[in-house]
Amino acid sequence: MERIKKEREYIRNEWFKDHVATVTEHGNSTFLDWSKPGTSFYSVRYIFSGSSLFITGDIGDAVFSLTWRATIESLEKVKLSYLMKKLSCSSRGRWSFDDDEAYRQLDEWLAESIHDLEDDEKSIQVFKDIHRDLRSVVFEYGNEAVYKHEVWRCYQEYDDTDSEEFEMLSEFGRQLPNEFIAYLLGIQMANEQLKKVTAG
Repeated sequence: MERIKKEREYIRNEWFKDHVATVTEHGNSTFLDWSKPGTSFYSVRYIFSGSSLFITGDIGDAVFSLTWRATIESLEKVKLSYLMKKLSCSSRGRWSFDDDEAYRQLDEWLAESIHDLEDDEKSIQVFKDIHRDLRSVVFEYGNEAVYKHEVWRCYQEYDDTDSEEFEMLSEFGRQLPNEFIAYLLGIQMANEQLKKVTAG
């Protein structure tokens, strides 16, 4: 959550710093163009139509199927985690993979496991072997899909292991790409801007 907060500030101050919102209506659809005048860098076009939100532009394309009428204002207080549950498709992968974060989480997991297992040397060795195997996969591939596949291979290989433990391991290093953070933030920033114009 702390990372999302930092990335939001980065996107607000770097990607969207000088963006201006322009709204046009076409039939029953609303078009929101969110861009810095004179450039297409980090420009986004949002199309609100029925309960669908279509996104296209410099930072990729996505479609969200909402359970309410899609409007600029309706996304004002929506949380990112909730919006991501409504993702139908996108031109970018849902997750990116952060090698350093995967290493950190694996090391932390091993240290906690050794502490919890105390003097159970056999189990400690199994956890060390799993840790070694997964660190090696991160180093060699640095890919979320390959890493997740190898986690479940380890689950099959090592006896007396807990599936919930491996479910947790499979999410190590996984991060939401900045583009998805930017999609929602752009709408919310544009909405703030439009409200000021209306009030002013």
